[in-house]
Amino acid sequence: MIEQNNVKNLIIQAQRLGDLVMTFPLFNWLKKQDNKEIFVLAEEKFYKELLRISPQVTYIPTREMAYLKKFSYDTIINLSHREDTAKLTASLEKKCLYGLEEKNSCRQIFGKWQLYRASLTHNNHYNRLHWADLNALDHIRPHIIQAAKWAVPQGKQNGKIGLFVGASEEAKRPSIDFWADLALQLNKKGYNPIFISGPSKEEQRIAYAAAKKAQMPHGVIPGSLSIVELIQFIESLQLFICPDTGPMHAASFANVPTLNLSLGPVHPWETAPYPPHHYVIRSSLSCSGCWQCTKKEQFCRRAFIPHRIATLVHSLLLQKQLPRIPGITLFKTGRNALGLYELEAVFGDKPYHSKQADFWRYFFLYMLSDKNERYQASYEKSKAGLFSALPQLIPPMQKAYLSMIKQLLITEKTNAILAPNTWREFPPLFRPLASYIQLLLENGNYSKELRLQAMELLENFSSALK
Repeated sequence: MIEQNNVKNLIIQAQRLGDLVMTFPLFNWLKKQDNKEIFVLAEEKFYKELLRISPQVTYIPTREMAYLKKFSYDTIINLSHREDTAKLTASLEKKCLYGLEEKNSCRQIFGKWQLYRASLTHNNHYNRLHWADLNALDHIRPHIIQAAKWAVPQGKQNGKIGLFVGASEEAKRPSIDFWADLALQLNKKGYNPIFISGPSKEEQRIAYAAAKKAQMPHGVIPGSLSIVELIQFIESLQLFICPDTGPMHAASFANVPTLNLSLGPVHPWETAPYPPHHYVIRSSLSCSGCWQCTKKEQFCRRAFIPHRIATLVHSLLLQKQLPRIPGITLFKTGRNALGLYELEAVFGDKPYHSKQADFWRYFFLYMLSDKNERYQASYEKSKAGLFSALPQLIPPMQKAYLSMIKQLLITEKTNAILAPNTWREFPPLFRPLASYIQLLLENGNYSKELRLQAMELLENFSSALK
């Protein structure tokens, strides 16, 4: 029997550790906006270990999904892409749903921003919206996000620097040689580097091999630590250095100064530390921030030279003038005037790419919020900044626009659909819109209403070129 007297909100985040931590801001914003009890469906092995840094919510383990059917919900936000959670959302009584639902073997994404996020698959080069913000943009009012307050991270002034060697994919983590040399260089500057790994045998092997090569055999924190114990240890550090990984997010939300080595197929605008005042290093190569590397070699690794990064770390901790590193971009995490995530370039940013990415960020913010005036000034500024600085982009973008219009008219006239991955046929700069439109139509079975929405998006893009 469903309990009607105590309507709740439900967030489903049944993915990995880092995904759960990146959902913490949504917990706070949703509580402030709706003032209802929040249920969070998550993996018990993760949330139990994160309770000391998690906002106060009611966690439900994924093995107890059936329990959720006892209640009705004002809003459900499904941030998982698992089949079981998609089927669950279809079975629950709710007023609003954002995210994936599967009903009668048919899958559908609800929410403009959840759809936008799905459209970034293999197409995120120009995205400048963090996962934590995308979790919230469908439902949380903008002023709630803008009003959020963030503490300045505080490291212990003890010279202890944690080097977390693991990541979910080999392509995302530096080599044993890199870690060993970085530790040696930091040690020469008077710091006490400590190798840390996750529980996997491979990560532990890397940590011990790097420590042996650096002649620091006792400078390893074993991967047998629980997440709680790992966070407690991280809180004893002056600085935490790591690739894109779950403990990176836990460290930043535990208010520990964090330096993210954004290496391989990761995009820092999406998954770097979310709270302000942390640092991110990534290669300045134009392909950096890819979804998946397609090269024979990861060229982005070449810029990560240990002695240069050690010198940068030393300058950061002493608050001295920072040395510029060839081939590297250094960012500091922050917030823009709208309260949304920002990576502030300290050095090495490419202004042309920034103008292109900013245009798409504010185009979608403006259009997907039904032309909310809050975003209009930023959109107009980004539009003028891009096409006045790069007028040579206008002809190919007009050509792409006309091609997309033509294809949509043909599909409507012939009652057909776009070929799979049609969006890939367009120039890279046009693909954010092409991908979103294709997914929009596929998600809604090419309904007349969605065809009109697609045409409106295209017409507004066309007007930006004038």
